[in-house]
Amino acid sequence: MKTKLGISAGAFAALTFLMAIYGGYTVILLAIGYVLIAERNDWLRSTVVKAGVIMLFFSIVSTLLYAIPDLLGWINSFLNIFDKRFSYSVVTNIVRFLDDTLVIIRRVLFLLLALFALSMKTIKIGFVDKFVAKHLQFGEDK
Repeated sequence: MKTKLGISAGAFAALTFLMAIYGGYTVILLAIGYVLIAERNDWLRSTVVKAGVIMLFFSIVSTLLYAIPDLLGWINSFLNIFDKRFSYSVVTNIVRFLDDTLVIIRRVLFLLLALFALSMKTIKIGFVDKFVAKHLQFGEDK
């Protein structure tokens, strides 16, 4: 099935997953907006929205991870008022390690999703697929 741009739906979805790695939120939001407005292929619509949801999920997890050393830094700044302090560098190193691990998982996942998308297939990710199905209505008035 071809999109209105003249490329296959699978190729467009694969490009969207690659844009999630290399392009950032502006590019993803433009791709999602275009597909939701101009395309009628339900698989393409759900797949492109899925790319955005997964991207957002990884950003939220990363933000929550870095909230830990930020909170410890805030506490340490407060304690510095009273000439007290503590070291939390081990926690910061653990958070960096976990975030680096998330970056690797994110890249591998998006590359796999891009490869699957070329043949119009996908990898089931339970909570993401349920979220997309719940909030994206096909063929119904909203």
